[in-house]
Amino acid sequence: MRRKNLLFGTTVCLVIFAVVVWLFSQINARIRRDAILEQVDPQQPMVALTFDDGPNVRYTPQILDILYETQTPATFFLIGEKLAGQELLVKEIASSGHEIGNHTYSHQNLAKLDCLEIRQEIQKMQETLRNILPDYTIRYLRPPYGSYTQEVEQTADIPLVLWTVDSGDWEEKGDAQPIIQTVLEQIQNGGIVVFHDDNPYTVEALQVIIPALKEKGFQFVTISQLYACQKKG
Repeated sequence: MRRKNLLFGTTVCLVIFAVVVWLFSQINARIRRDAILEQVDPQQPMVALTFDDGPNVRYTPQILDILYETQTPATFFLIGEKLAGQELLVKEIASSGHEIGNHTYSHQNLAKLDCLEIRQEIQKMQETLRNILPDYTIRYLRPPYGSYTQEVEQTADIPLVLWTVDSGDWEEKGDAQPIIQTVLEQIQNGGIVVFHDDNPYTVEALQVIIPALKEKGFQFVTISQLYACQKKG
């Protein structure tokens, strides 16, 4: 009986070890993917896809897979308090060629905070990311809810980025179609679309939106690439 229990225990341990090794190899393979290198043509229409409120352990990897398969760069505005335990996912976002922006540390409405609290929300997120990506420089801040004041702008010390198209994925209507329709109807050259990488409908919608926009001649860029092209133009 003891021998059977020992054999069973050993088998379980070996299976668990094998699964852990496999998962680790899969994660490493994702981080080692070649970065998305989109050749930007300033003369062609462009759009910036942005994702707020991540990283999300379930849906962010699915979105990254879609972006990688379609070679679509994007910008992820991350929340500092969500980075703990998701270090490898954050590294994958950066190594894949996507841009990372500041969405504050705890997603508070900056318009309701004083200068010290605003500064703390922004700087704490920067410091948290620096612990994961020491050499990464965040260039832009997206205020939660798109809410800001002149005081927020002056205190932030980095440019604020909003959007021109709200995909509406945060409304959770239980269907990807409204998201698809909203984006495809409202998109224009130089547009910035806001999504949230925390629900299945965003994942489903992207599989339609990206090919449809490419068919219309749009190229995809990060926020930094978009602004650089607009300055040249």
